[in-house]
Amino acid sequence: MRRLHIQFYLAILAALVVFVLAAGLLWSLPGERFNERWGTDAAAQLAAVLLAPASEPADRQQAALDDLRTRLRLNLALYDRDGSLIAATEGGPRLSQRRLERSGWRLGNRGPVWVLPLHDGRRLAVQHPYAETRGGPHVLIVPVAIVLAFVLGAYPIARRLTRRLARLQRGVEQLGQGDLATRVAVEGRDEVAALARSFNQSAERIEELVRAHKMLLANCSHELRTPLARIRLGIERLASGPDTATLAELGRSIAELNALIEETLLASRLNALGALERTEDVDLLALAAEEAAHFDRTVEGEPVTVRGDPSLLRRMIRNLLENAGRHGGGATRVHVGAGAGGMAEIIIEDRGPGVAQSERERIFEPFYRAAGAGGTERGFGLGLAIVRQIARAHAGDVAYTALEAGGSRFTVRVARR
Repeated sequence: MRRLHIQFYLAILAALVVFVLAAGLLWSLPGERFNERWGTDAAAQLAAVLLAPASEPADRQQAALDDLRTRLRLNLALYDRDGSLIAATEGGPRLSQRRLERSGWRLGNRGPVWVLPLHDGRRLAVQHPYAETRGGPHVLIVPVAIVLAFVLGAYPIARRLTRRLARLQRGVEQLGQGDLATRVAVEGRDEVAALARSFNQSAERIEELVRAHKMLLANCSHELRTPLARIRLGIERLASGPDTATLAELGRSIAELNALIEETLLASRLNALGALERTEDVDLLALAAEEAAHFDRTVEGEPVTVRGDPSLLRRMIRNLLENAGRHGGGATRVHVGAGAGGMAEIIIEDRGPGVAQSERERIFEPFYRAAGAGGTERGFGLGLAIVRQIARAHAGDVAYTALEAGGSRFTVRVARR
């Protein structure tokens, strides 16, 4: 298997080689754009004015060429129609007749040379005095140095990028092997870092779900023992003959067992719920009034519409009212209205003994019972946990507040339509 960092590395080097070759080609061969007709004609006319005519003696032509070299600081060589050298400055380019036949740029012994055809048939070879530095083996020094710099610098970059991917791969493998506490380091601010953050969030969510299910199973098995023990005892008593009290106790135990199973399944489903299974517009005031009527309570407030699951919202309000009845002697105030930030609020107050400061968040944990909680019915410790789960499923939450005059207030906020 080809390692990813090797592929990155080779791709960078391939792009660099193409760039260096293209730059070298353009450097050595300036291109035909300098050999346009208008440019050649203009240069030929200028050279004809500055150079001595072809009819002049060779020494006059040499003197004119030396003067032009002094002015332009160029290496020059003047050839006749047959390709014979007429005059040349020091360092002037030497070209064969074949190389003089066509005008324009060509590569000479010391670098690029421009051959300019004059109107009288002569040829002027022009070369910059430093042009020879462009030719020869030393012209490769800079490209080779650039390639070596990339060879040494690109590999650590490619390796660092793929090393993070390798760590992420090991994290996925460890998570797949059951190590739910696996997390990977988030390095940088690029796509790999975003992928690492997503992995950590997913791993944390999976760990929370598994922990919640384990705790739910452990607590459920513990809570099932009491009603099952009473049912078994009641059945043993029935063996000696029917008894009204025993039958009533059996009915209560079965009802308790059924309620525990129902709440456990609901809590488990809500915990694994990614999105609401059904949503519709719900009049929260009307829904709260219907539930409060079962507890002989009235609801105050204003109509407010939310988008959610009516059965879950109904169950949330019922659990709060049952909690108030179980621990606070019944709700003393039920209020529904619009809250800040596009939220709807449900407030339920009671006159119970309240909850200690250290336990005001823990009462929303599954199967948790506050120490010294009042009321004759203890419950299973799932009611408020389900309330929080339903509120969060509707983009909200629930909070507990102790009243100054004594008692408790539960405030549920859910997103409005």
